[in-house]
Amino acid sequence: MTELRTKERWSEAWEAFARVAAVFAGDALAEQVADIAALPDDAEPYFALGYELIEHGLHDLAATVLQRAYELAPTSEQIVYEFVAALEHVGAHGQAVLTLCGPPGLVDTRFMACYLLAYNALMTGDLDEPRRRLALLERLRNVPEALPEESTGLDVMMTRLRRFLRRADVVRRVTSLDLKDLRGWQFVTTGTVLLHLSPHGFDEGMTGRYAFVQDSGVLCLEGLRRVEAVLKHVGVEVPRVFILPERQSAILGLAVAKRLGLPAEPWPEGGSEAPGLVVAYDLADLEGPLLESLHQHRPGQVLWSHLTRWTQESAFAADLTTYLYQSKTTPWGERLKFNSETRKMERVRPDERPVEVLAGELLPVELEEDALGDLPTLLALATTVQDLTGDVAPGWARSEGVRHRQLTDSPVKSSQFT
Repeated sequence: MTELRTKERWSEAWEAFARVAAVFAGDALAEQVADIAALPDDAEPYFALGYELIEHGLHDLAATVLQRAYELAPTSEQIVYEFVAALEHVGAHGQAVLTLCGPPGLVDTRFMACYLLAYNALMTGDLDEPRRRLALLERLRNVPEALPEESTGLDVMMTRLRRFLRRADVVRRVTSLDLKDLRGWQFVTTGTVLLHLSPHGFDEGMTGRYAFVQDSGVLCLEGLRRVEAVLKHVGVEVPRVFILPERQSAILGLAVAKRLGLPAEPWPEGGSEAPGLVVAYDLADLEGPLLESLHQHRPGQVLWSHLTRWTQESAFAADLTTYLYQSKTTPWGERLKFNSETRKMERVRPDERPVEVLAGELLPVELEEDALGDLPTLLALATTVQDLTGDVAPGWARSEGVRHRQLTDSPVKSSQFT
């Protein structure tokens, strides 16, 4: 951070944070912060604090202090990896690539550095670098001195890269995979088909994601219609709609069942092996055994999560999702409404009517004339990814294995708001 480049500003900022840290994390962290406030010339206190800040989820602060550590000890593998970890969490993949390439020979002689370079290059939209790195990774995994002390998970890392590249090879047949192709990269990195792109502020920093969204019956119905169109287009017939034991999901699920003319069945505790469409309003609203019961792919089961929170990494991604958001209010929860008489925004209490009533009110909602205007583009993507098999296939086509992680980032960047 350029504003902290002088000793005076650096010390002032971190002394203030030390006081805050003492309150929310205790004296141990506050002491570590105080240690670096004096701007020491030793990299170790910066590294130690950066590690702790990452543990606390404060990745932006961690990146700031770890940059100091890296400047003081640019050939330290340990510092490089920790700095890169912080940069990844804040979406600074380009800087991560430059950092990894700093120490001479590191990315050519160490498996972990080589993998991190491949991954972070891909997350900048570069598909050539990870393709080149895969061959080197194959060689390095057979060189004991090139491997990390904990050398488990090497296959997982390489499989992940191959999965990304295989999907990208197929997706780029029908879409640009440039730095504004949110739908294409969403499938490459998670296997999720993104149904709707936000038109608001697309070219002003949002590139298809929502920041704050007040969800509505219109958006719910649009998502439902898009799910219906995709499944029909790819020839997936679901015999039932599963209703999750969560209010928002139950409302949406009942509406889907009525729209598709299918039986609505409660999702049993522990899950079900039966085929069907599982409807979640937002996976971020689910937890514990219920969430875990959705982690596994099963033959003929399709998981649609209407919303996906893109700023928070979750255990897994849905097969289909309507849109990506940062902050939301639901159509039936407490929300803001414009009062035309007072000409002010007012807070409206949650709608506590039965879920069956609220579900019935979704279907008569009318969409705007061009609401489904990009459906041909969406269906072209759905058609193309059907060529994929195994763990790179779209979620609706997988019959085993666990769903892949939902990442908080991709080569397509969007503005975030605090």
